[in-house]
Amino acid sequence: MGSDMQEAHPQIDAARLTDANINPGTYLATDFLNHFNEMLMLIEMLPSMPECAEDIFAWRPMSYCDYFQQSTFKEKDLAVSVYEHVDAALKARFESLIAKIDEKIFGLIEAISKLEGAITPDALEPIAFSASTEVRPLIDHASALINGTKSEKDWMLAVDHPTAQDEIDRLFD
Repeated sequence: MGSDMQEAHPQIDAARLTDANINPGTYLATDFLNHFNEMLMLIEMLPSMPECAEDIFAWRPMSYCDYFQQSTFKEKDLAVSVYEHVDAALKARFESLIAKIDEKIFGLIEAISKLEGAITPDALEPIAFSASTEVRPLIDHASALINGTKSEKDWMLAVDHPTAQDEIDRLFD
C-alpha cells in the first residue's frame, strides 16, 4: 500500500512523514487517537474520581482534520494536508470506525448522565468496565489501521489491549 501511495504522490516525502510521526504508508497519524484516549482514561478513572464527570460531559467529537487544526501537534499542517491523499477505501474504513468510537463514547456519557446525582463508585464501575472492553478495542483497531495493519482480522494481534479478564484482574489489584 505504501509504495503505491508514494508513487501516486511523489511530492510527499516519506522521511518527513516519518519524522512527523505520520505513517508514510497510510498518511495517518496516531496522535489523533489522543482525542479518544483522553476520554477513555477519564471514564476509566471515574469510579475513583467522580469529579472527572464534568470533563466527560464537555467532550465533543472532532474530525481528523479539526483535531489537528486545533492541536499543538508540531506537524499539524502536514497531517491535515496529507489526509486528502489517504487511500479512499482506507479513509472510509477509518472514518466509519471513528464514528463507532464516537457513538460508543456518547453511549457511555449518556449512561453517566442517567445516574443523576447517584455518581458512586459502584454505579460507575460498570461504565468504566464498558469503556475498557468496548471503546479500547475500537481505538486499538483505529491504531492498527493508522499503522498499516494489512488484515481487518489481524488488528488485535498488532496491539496490546486488555481482555475482559485483564480488567477483572485490575479490579482486584
